[in-house]
Amino acid sequence: MPLTFFVTFDGKQYSSDSWDNPEKEGELKKLGHVVKNWKTRWFRVKRDMLFYFKDRKEANPQGVVPLRMCRVHETTKANKPFCFEVIAPKINKSFVIQANSRNEVNDWMKAIDKASEYSCVSSPYNVENKIHVDFNSKTGFSGLPPEWEALLATSAIPREEVEANPDNVLAVLDFVTKQQKEEVAKQQLQHNYKPVPLPADESNATLADLVSKEDPTKLFKSMTKIGEGAAGQVFVATSVKTGAKVAVKKMEINSDNIKLLITEIGIMKTSDHPNVVKYYDSYIVGDNELWVVMEFMGAGCLTDVLECFDSVQMTEPQVAYCCRETLRSLAYVHSLHRIHRDIKSDNILLSTDGKIKLADFGYAAQLTHGRVKRNTVVGTPYWMAPELIRGHDYGTKVDIWSLGIMLIEMAEGEPPYMEYPPLRALFLITTKGIPPVKNQHKWSREFHDFFAKCLDVNVQTRPEATELLKHPFMARACEADGFKPIITAARAV
Repeated sequence: MPLTFFVTFDGKQYSSDSWDNPEKEGELKKLGHVVKNWKTRWFRVKRDMLFYFKDRKEANPQGVVPLRMCRVHETTKANKPFCFEVIAPKINKSFVIQANSRNEVNDWMKAIDKASEYSCVSSPYNVENKIHVDFNSKTGFSGLPPEWEALLATSAIPREEVEANPDNVLAVLDFVTKQQKEEVAKQQLQHNYKPVPLPADESNATLADLVSKEDPTKLFKSMTKIGEGAAGQVFVATSVKTGAKVAVKKMEINSDNIKLLITEIGIMKTSDHPNVVKYYDSYIVGDNELWVVMEFMGAGCLTDVLECFDSVQMTEPQVAYCCRETLRSLAYVHSLHRIHRDIKSDNILLSTDGKIKLADFGYAAQLTHGRVKRNTVVGTPYWMAPELIRGHDYGTKVDIWSLGIMLIEMAEGEPPYMEYPPLRALFLITTKGIPPVKNQHKWSREFHDFFAKCLDVNVQTRPEATELLKHPFMARACEADGFKPIITAARAV
């Protein structure tokens, strides 16, 4: 039997099992905390710990860095190449480490980042082996999947019947879950979620290739300004040809935004879905102004409703309806291998009859074979996912995180940390996470489970849009006619 060694750091004891058979190990240089000199050390990452030894043969480590919720990034503060810094909030220390090459830096940063989320990773659920009758639990079972538990909680099946007929109850839960999956499959077919091939590369189209050559001043009349943002001004106008109202977004064209404008128009031009605002055409006016003409949504955006939070608050069915309609738009956008990257209430537009559509693709990205992930930090700070803030590679699941923040907006009137400046908010998101919803008793179990899934810090277990459309919370959603009263009430304030 091999010997087991024990060491103690910061009052905590570790056995050799803690560092044996690591996920990653290798030789690196570490900058001293007291004496600012460089020492070569042997590093090992296992689970959510980073151990460092005097050399590879040393039995016991000289130190340990707890990696849970740590941040890691490249640094030039040491004036040496191939350096990265590990900031460990659990011990309130930072460590500057030097690798031997660019590839080594990337490999170590990925390993440390994975370890930082180790304690958040949940194991795959095995229904057959883990469900047991448990008379002491609220549902009568232990080990139920959250979706089944939520269904059972709203099933109105008395507790005594659950205890008397556990096999039948499980059979019903299994049946209903399968029915929900079939219904979602039908919706996917109806809303064009059919997967499309990943594009080989991004389009090389120029702005001139995408816009119409006609003069928009002769096509639209009665231009009235209805909004203004960082990107430009929005007007409502009337089409001379059809007499219908349209929205016209006017933006300045410059060297800083032209690439974003090309991407935005290219994505809108090739999008066709009931929950995405319709794109009509674009025009260049004068030397440097772009007009983008879109469907007019007469009730403004979701933010307009939330700004009346003190007087008008959304019900849970209305919140679920907003989430469902947004998820339908995201399932479509993601099926085209696109990331919206700016999901928030400002970009959810409302019609006067209660319909909901996704708008503003100014920060959107097209994934391709050459770039199956992105790492550019874009979006609005308070809604940003942790992996995006940290500058890591990310995919479509950043939109799911932002939907979770929008869920808090609808429940509380504004996103978390709104009282802080953006930089402080970003720091809190990555170190403290998202606080629980206030007035938790006000919301159902399905709401809380949906909330937790959207805001799962572990990207691997955070669900896709199509998965969340199957969630029991969706069954609580009203329809457009049930959402219309909140629009009317907000406009009356």
